[in-house]
Amino acid sequence: MVLSRRKAGQLSPRTSVFRAQSGPAQMLSWQVLLLATMVLVVMSPWSMAARHTVDLDATVQYLIAYVKESDVIFERNSSRYNGSEAAQHINKKYQHYKDDIDTPEKFIELCATGSLVTGKPYLIITPQGEQLPSSEWLNTELAVYRLRNKYGSP
Repeated sequence: MVLSRRKAGQLSPRTSVFRAQSGPAQMLSWQVLLLATMVLVVMSPWSMAARHTVDLDATVQYLIAYVKESDVIFERNSSRYNGSEAAQHINKKYQHYKDDIDTPEKFIELCATGSLVTGKPYLIITPQGEQLPSSEWLNTELAVYRLRNKYGSP
């Protein structure tokens, strides 16, 4: 701090550029700063939610396409369907439950695990004749999809 003479023999702090400005310019700068902060606080969750929705929908669409293009047979309520028919059914359930789905795992649980009416699980039958729950098959592919997107395509 620089000291200056006020009256004979008295020292006082000298005001300089370090002194806080007051008046309309300072009020305006604080208002702009406050407004910018509020905009960031309000917009951040929306942008994160929008990105999450896009990522979720892209993942779900990938899984539906994976079902459609598969060479497995889907068994649903004791009837058998090819991949295209199974994908149509799963997509129809997805459109119905879309508002309740916030993760790919929830999508698999609500749309591709089993019948909500009969309680019977959906099964897949591989070309080699192996049967396994569709949820296990799709969760495995979801893990592969996430790894591929995290580290890039091989």
